[in-house]
Amino acid sequence: MLCDSLDQNGLGVKSVDPFSNRSTYEVFRYETLRMLAYLANVDGKPSNEEAQFINDFLGFAYKASDLARMYEREPRMKEIETSPSIFMKIVVNSDNGLLDREVPHEQPACLTVHSLYGMIGREFIASDSVVSDDEVEALTRILTTMQNYYEAHDKDWQRTQQANKDGKAAEAGQAAAKPAEEDFGTLEELLEELNSLVGLEKVKEDVNSLINLMQIMKIREARGLKQIPVSLHLVFSGNPGTGKTTVARLLSKIYCRIGVLSKGHLVEVDRSGLVSGYVGQTAIKTAEVIQKSLGGVLFIDEAYALSANRGENDFGLEAIDTLLKGMEDHRDDLAVIVAGYPDLMEKFLSSNPGLRSRFNKFIYFDDYTPDELYKIFEFQCNKAGYTTTAAAGQYVKKFFEDHYNNRDSNFANARDVRNFFEKAVVNQANRLVGMEDQELTDEQLSQLDMRDVKDIVL
Repeated sequence: MLCDSLDQNGLGVKSVDPFSNRSTYEVFRYETLRMLAYLANVDGKPSNEEAQFINDFLGFAYKASDLARMYEREPRMKEIETSPSIFMKIVVNSDNGLLDREVPHEQPACLTVHSLYGMIGREFIASDSVVSDDEVEALTRILTTMQNYYEAHDKDWQRTQQANKDGKAAEAGQAAAKPAEEDFGTLEELLEELNSLVGLEKVKEDVNSLINLMQIMKIREARGLKQIPVSLHLVFSGNPGTGKTTVARLLSKIYCRIGVLSKGHLVEVDRSGLVSGYVGQTAIKTAEVIQKSLGGVLFIDEAYALSANRGENDFGLEAIDTLLKGMEDHRDDLAVIVAGYPDLMEKFLSSNPGLRSRFNKFIYFDDYTPDELYKIFEFQCNKAGYTTTAAAGQYVKKFFEDHYNNRDSNFANARDVRNFFEKAVVNQANRLVGMEDQELTDEQLSQLDMRDVKDIVL
């Protein structure tokens, strides 16, 4: 059992606490039982799966009915959200030096315990495949009570917090002349960056129209005029390497600058970032991603993978249900962009009626033309400080014409350009490395010739 590895010295405290004759380990065991029994009852009748989790984890032999009786008969049980536990007090006393430390602490023990209880609580909530809002909210309140108690009583925690503040203040002083991390440019600069992207003419037109609509809606809102519902959520359909992630990142910042979103950051995930392999945990994992995305854009690449498998052991549909709920609960400060191949995205949107109603704006990303692929190659060269000979440039242009005309399902647009450029740089390095350093000129180090680009295979 996991608790067997949490020996009574594991937190660096004496084996006997000052509040009772029980060992610290036993206090931990029973206080954890109290928390889990409370969570089992908070949304109604405890389940057999919840009782089994407690027995496996803590070494008891309770039935679901025992947990229900415990909740009714134990007065302290219902105070768990507001009253600090004995174990919490032990940990604080350990941090404050009232108990001997048997292991050095790199951080206050309270932080370790807070994380531990959060992990145990989330595992427990998912144990019976039913993740209720009441359980999640109750666990959040319990963890908040712990945090508040530490803030008020734990000197190590207070010192850590002060050290963090001092460190941040010092960093702020050193970076006073630098823009803040969230200072990602003015609206005009962001729009210029969007419109300067290679190709994507229809995408730019659609995105600019969307931005114009959002700006007018914000002006109408400020003047008290009637609002029409405008969804922030989008479907980006197109082949790989067509700039979907780049446009999503710019759009998140633009949304922030026009006041539609509060932060403007981008959280990028795929199926693996939302779906867990255990019953009940996908909802928790997806909810955590949504929470992290609030104020910005949640970008789900290859979103169709969530609905591709419909077997009984697949939890993609659970992620979709949780996502839809999160979009509804946070519709004023969350934008979700789902992306993927056009035909597969159609199947994805048809997998749940709620998806089609919430994702009603489509932006299609065409494949880059041969000329645009070559422009992207030139951009890669300029950005990295490389040039090409005239012959090498002509070869690359012809290469991408042929590559485009013979494209298949593996065609990856700008990603292919990046791979081609990186292989050319490696070829140049292999060619130059045998030469004496003193013979190499800056021009040689910065120029790609036919030997570097010829015979590259993607």
